[in-house]
Amino acid sequence: MLPRLRIATLLSLTLLSAFARLAPAVDLAKPTANDTLASQPLSPEEALKSMVLRPGLEIELVAAEPLVVDPVAFAWGADGKLWVVEMCDYPRGLDGKGSPGGRVKFLEDDDGDGRYDRATIFLDGLSYPTALLPWRKGVLVCAVPEIFLATDTDGDGRADKRETLYTGITVGNPQHLANGLRLGLDGWVHCANGGTHTAIEALRTKEKIAIGARDFRIHPDTGAVEPLAGRSQCLREMDDWGNWFGSSNANPLFHFVLEEKYLRRNPHASYPAVQRDVSVTPGASEVFPSSKTVTRFNELHSANRITSACSATFYRDELLGPEFQGNSFVCEPVHNLIHREIVQPKGATFTSRRADDEQRSEFLSSTDNWFRPSMVRTGPDGALWVADMYRLVIEHPEWISKEWQAKLDLRAGSDKGRIYRIFSKGLKPWPIPKLDTLTPVELVAKLESSNGTVRDMAQQLLVERCGNQKERSFETGRAVDSLIKLVNESSRPTARLHALATLALLNDELDTIVLRKALADEHPGVRRLAISLVTNEQALLDDKLFAATTLHRRHHRGGREELAP
Repeated sequence: MLPRLRIATLLSLTLLSAFARLAPAVDLAKPTANDTLASQPLSPEEALKSMVLRPGLEIELVAAEPLVVDPVAFAWGADGKLWVVEMCDYPRGLDGKGSPGGRVKFLEDDDGDGRYDRATIFLDGLSYPTALLPWRKGVLVCAVPEIFLATDTDGDGRADKRETLYTGITVGNPQHLANGLRLGLDGWVHCANGGTHTAIEALRTKEKIAIGARDFRIHPDTGAVEPLAGRSQCLREMDDWGNWFGSSNANPLFHFVLEEKYLRRNPHASYPAVQRDVSVTPGASEVFPSSKTVTRFNELHSANRITSACSATFYRDELLGPEFQGNSFVCEPVHNLIHREIVQPKGATFTSRRADDEQRSEFLSSTDNWFRPSMVRTGPDGALWVADMYRLVIEHPEWISKEWQAKLDLRAGSDKGRIYRIFSKGLKPWPIPKLDTLTPVELVAKLESSNGTVRDMAQQLLVERCGNQKERSFETGRAVDSLIKLVNESSRPTARLHALATLALLNDELDTIVLRKALADEHPGVRRLAISLVTNEQALLDDKLFAATTLHRRHHRGGREELAP
């Protein structure tokens, strides 16, 4: 999802005056030739050399134009393909008058060298697509006003079937559209609202749900949709333990502390704010770009400060090293960089800080003013992947004066785009796994992976293949037995967590023996999930469950450990 340049917090007049004194004196009503107008694009190879990366790490190009153009979102399929959303119609359509030009592609690496060799256009003619998620035999796509499931039924690589699952999502500025399809431990797909106020019509259930200004979650198989507490402008992201976070242009990370399902229990009660800032300096935080500071189109006081934060995510693997596990990363395309913070628990929520050796530098920056990172994610190979829309102008014309627009090519770079991956020097990323050929038991084994993306995909496939109660097979039974064994015996708490979550999705009611074991788990993240899975009926019928959940819920409210990651 693309950012809007704005300040999310109300600054005092004193601060505004101070920032203004630091900004270059430019009369936006009389644009002059400057660095922005003179800037020229770099080739993919030259752009790679322009990167300034934290010492000890490497960055390599995995795809570039013409294979990929204007990438704003990506996700991996179970077959190893990389699916990409291309917003080629940004900012005003292909013709400047709204003509749709968005696309969905999948990329393939034929020789396994980590660089993609082929791209296939799966869908085109979309209007400002923002997100996708491989789902069953097709792909979920968010292109407002719809979220639909596209499928290739004849095997030619092109979608020939399209089923609209949800409609009515508010259409507006492309930087404020619904976005970010993310699968949760709960088996639902979580979506960021963006910056709109909407009501969504679920076509399978024939319901119209008033979402308002909140985020929402969807269940594509049943067609259900529900509002979520809080709103993220760009992406609603989950960490390893099922905690959900969001971001806005001026705030790189905030935590959704309270869940909608609990707030919904008493509509007459008032609650504190559902989200809490995580970044230690949210709003107008200083950043340290490597690119030359160019004349801004508006809000001169925002130069070299967080103003376009988007796609906040967490590193969920071990390849980069233990110091990066659980760190947050956020794109800041206006300043041509990716910002990193170390996230730590703080009571019932979290806080974060810059690394000691990044107090006046960034995890990744570029000297190239065309570098526009739009998404960062943990790859199934253990690397950190970055999509680069690569544009001269990343601001929507709505916030650019007509005088400036007359001087600018607003679509400069619309034929370009790059995707990179970052990894430790001397440690090549692992091969991207192909999970689609694995048996259910083999998929259970993948839940012990150190990689959060692989675990999410394995859980999704297990539910797809084994979730039909009427078609339970011998292989499904073996998978359930393997999941119970993971809960009881795995040395990895993340594996125990995913196994427990998967069991809950495969069974209407978890076995009390499994729940007892999970409630006694040494890791608070597993115990917390177990608490949420105990039904009132189970607790009342089983003294041990009642005692355990009562004790842990008391700690949940009054203590701190249960929310720690």
